[in-house]
Amino acid sequence: MRRLAWIVLGSLLASSCGSNSSPPAGPITAAPADAGPPADAATLDRDLPRLAERSVRLYEAVAALLQAAGEDCAAATVELRNVQQVYNEVVIANAKVLHEGRARELKAALAPFDDQFDAAAKQIVGAPTLAKCVHDHAFTKAFDELVGAPP
Repeated sequence: MRRLAWIVLGSLLASSCGSNSSPPAGPITAAPADAGPPADAATLDRDLPRLAERSVRLYEAVAALLQAAGEDCAAATVELRNVQQVYNEVVIANAKVLHEGRARELKAALAPFDDQFDAAAKQIVGAPTLAKCVHDHAFTKAFDELVGAPP
C-alpha cells in the first residue's frame, strides 16, 4: 500500500534531529483551495472515495510546495503548516480509518489514484527540500504531522 511508504518516509524524517533552519521566509505559494464536502455529505472517514480524492490532492500540494521551496527549510515548514490547515480533515480521517482497521477499504478507494500518488511521491522524494531539511526539527515535525504515521 502506498500509504505505508509515506508512513515509513514520515517516520524516517521524524526520527532525525537537529536544526538547520534559517529565519522564516514569506509564503512561497498559497495552499490549494479545498472547498471541502457539501453540507449534507457523510463524514470524510465514511466516504472513502472522497477521502481518496482529497488525499491525492494533499500529496500533490506537498509535492508542489517542496518543489517551490527548494532548499529553504523555513519556507517549506511554513507552507507545510498552511497545507496542514487546509487538509486537516483529510489527515484526521486517514488516521481514523487506519485506527479502525479499515486499511484494506482505504487501499481499494486509493487504487484509482495510484498514478497520481506515484507522480507526487517521485516529486516529494526528489525535492531538494528533503535532502536539505532532513535534520531540521521544525521541518520534520511539520512533515510528519501532515503525511507521517497516524497518532
